[in-house]
Amino acid sequence: MAQDRSELQKRKKQLIEEIQLSNEVLKQTQKNKNLSFHQLKTLKQKITIRSQLIRTIQKEVSYIKEEIELSQRQKSLLEQELDSLKVDYTYLIQQAYKSSRHFNRLLFLFSSRDFQQAYKRATYIRQISQYRQFQAQTINKKQTDLEKSILVLKKQKEIKQNLIDDKQVEKELLNQEQAQQSVSLAALSEKEKELKNALDEKKKKRKKIQKEIERIIAEELRKTNYSGSANRFASTPEAIALSKSFNTNKGKLPWPVAKGLVISKYGKQKHPVLSGVTIENNGIEIATESHSPCRSVFKGKVSSILTMPNGIKVIMVRHGEYISVYSNLSEVYVEKGEELNTKEEIGLVYTSKQEGSTVVDFQLWKGSQKLNPQSWLMKK
Repeated sequence: MAQDRSELQKRKKQLIEEIQLSNEVLKQTQKNKNLSFHQLKTLKQKITIRSQLIRTIQKEVSYIKEEIELSQRQKSLLEQELDSLKVDYTYLIQQAYKSSRHFNRLLFLFSSRDFQQAYKRATYIRQISQYRQFQAQTINKKQTDLEKSILVLKKQKEIKQNLIDDKQVEKELLNQEQAQQSVSLAALSEKEKELKNALDEKKKKRKKIQKEIERIIAEELRKTNYSGSANRFASTPEAIALSKSFNTNKGKLPWPVAKGLVISKYGKQKHPVLSGVTIENNGIEIATESHSPCRSVFKGKVSSILTMPNGIKVIMVRHGEYISVYSNLSEVYVEKGEELNTKEEIGLVYTSKQEGSTVVDFQLWKGSQKLNPQSWLMKK
């Protein structure tokens, strides 16, 4: 139970850190007075995290309730044992007092038939004395244990009340954020034409980047492929070892930014404002703080660096059969062919002047096959 509670506390801490990051991201985007789609996505993710935090607190409350019940049972048992010991000890003291009035220990010893009987009688007298001392010590220990149990119980009840108070605060914040989301949705819905134009423009830019990424991957496959397979890289022993190492780290890869919040997931999803419109992501969008460096998620080699007409840069890194792609960078710190280490900084994430958003688009490929990057990154 204690281990489960410890895990919950770690999870709670992580969620609070994510909420703090989402607050920071929202603060940056809110400098721009015009409500943006990015703000809405960040707010939506913040609401999801807040809901997870409330559920985590509720689980912790459930665990502490069980701990309190267990402590109360232990306290009752200690009280019963203490009462029983006190009754026995009182009886011993009474018996000792009665026997002291009618029983002379020296006479009892000297009236023995022989030395052996005298020794046995002396041992018997000593054992009775030791037993009384033992009972007195046991009572003192049980009394101390009971006092500790009462203190633990009191502390547990305080923790429980604090958790209940925290949960209430988080619920109130969640209600405020949900109300803010409704207002934002309504405001953005009135800008449907503007949103569609912005979405179309973004799709065009993404399509150009995606086409170039796919062209480069296809070209690399053609150059390195001697086995005739159209969707796999030919593997040297070094590349096989690197691919195996990369695959072993699925679910444990570091994030491409030190602090990140996934605001747009992999694959097809409904547009949160425009009805009947779907968005398809080849990777995931991760919001971060402005001036955040981007870093390689694993050791590998820079296979390509792209600069788009609008100045946005894309870096592709080979990890054996795998390729990681980092889009929406304003600066590049590496060169093509350069060997990289895990978490090595490769560039600076671009901050949009129009929206105030700082977002890296992260993709993962195995040969010509797209992968869901979120399932490969370390769980928060």
